[in-house]
Amino acid sequence: MKHELTLLLKQRSIIILLLLSLFLTGFSLYNGWQNINHINAQINQAKQEEILHKQDFLEHHSHHGTLDAGELGYYLFHNVYHSPGEWSFIALGNRSVVPYIQRIRLLGLQSQLYDGESHHPEYVMLGTFDYAFLLVFFAPLLCIALMHDLKASEQQAQRLLFLRSLMAEPKLFWGNRVLSRWLLVTLTFVLPLLLLAATQTLSFSPLIRILAITALYTFFWSVLCAAISLRKRALNANFNAMLLASIWVMLCVVLPNLSQLWLHHHYPLQDGSQIALQHRQWVHGAWDLPKEDTLAPFYALYPQWKDSPPVTERFHWKWYYAFQHMADVKLESQVSAREQALNQRNQATGLLARFLPTVWVQRNLEDIAQSDVPDLLAQRQRITNFHTQLRLYLYPYLFEEKPFTTDAYMHLPVFED
Repeated sequence: MKHELTLLLKQRSIIILLLLSLFLTGFSLYNGWQNINHINAQINQAKQEEILHKQDFLEHHSHHGTLDAGELGYYLFHNVYHSPGEWSFIALGNRSVVPYIQRIRLLGLQSQLYDGESHHPEYVMLGTFDYAFLLVFFAPLLCIALMHDLKASEQQAQRLLFLRSLMAEPKLFWGNRVLSRWLLVTLTFVLPLLLLAATQTLSFSPLIRILAITALYTFFWSVLCAAISLRKRALNANFNAMLLASIWVMLCVVLPNLSQLWLHHHYPLQDGSQIALQHRQWVHGAWDLPKEDTLAPFYALYPQWKDSPPVTERFHWKWYYAFQHMADVKLESQVSAREQALNQRNQATGLLARFLPTVWVQRNLEDIAQSDVPDLLAQRQRITNFHTQLRLYLYPYLFEEKPFTTDAYMHLPVFED
């Protein structure tokens, strides 16, 4: 293999291809790293601004050491963050379409939660230019460029018959040729990654997984290219290249897209903006209903406040927040169905990954990067838990009409990032 590597590295065209691959790999890592650094910088800035904003709110709204709990719930925003993981730069995934900072108030959650969703994360297939994108789409092309003419190039140079006469073990000879090219292709993806991991002292376990995924994926394409270019009649390099390019189009573009279309048809998903719109409609409609129609079902959910003073005036904060929450309750089944559909699609994608190597690579890298569908759903659950914690903290001051002191303000729940 050493002799084969030496011969390969003497060819200018191969050197150019390898340098191009190194450059693109380095740029993909740089682009992903810069995106994550930007997200972290925005989150850190938002955290500092939130602290100042809450201090200003206390100064401007406190009267004789007390606050209006209703006004606080309406006017005070609480930031919730979707911080990236250590290796999120590898595959940005849903982070390119889902807000990493959202502002939550005591109002109904669903309209706030889905207002930030610009488009469906499950629709994104190609994604941004990161390491996962480059590995999935460019690594096969590099393998094809280096291995489509393993036998055809020797035939064209009129050396094939001579080589066959010299081969004591043909399988070993051609195997060394394939393995040497696979090694060079893999190194162009691995070396920039190792350099970045070393300079940034990244954790070791995810690195090993990424290296293994990279090596297995490039090995799959190397074996596929060898099977095409080393068959008995593989003497036409152009035909081999066209055949392998067609396979690349099918495995990297056509089949994943068709799979996504099938998933969308088989597991229909309600648009998040529709949920937000329905929530607003429930809230707007509640203004025209008798207050008892809102408070009675609310007290059925929270009987600890059913004996609170009745609402006799035209407006009261506890009635306002009650119908805000009841709009969430009415949408629970739709939200649950939407999340169930996302989980079903994710499970079906896992089954597809057993047959489509491109999907397998993307899925595993997004799992390492914590940018897949389970991470998205876990983040939404964290936001829901925080909103519930905030509601249950403020409800006693609203329904029991207790004075909300500055000390209680200082102990408001904080989103755990």
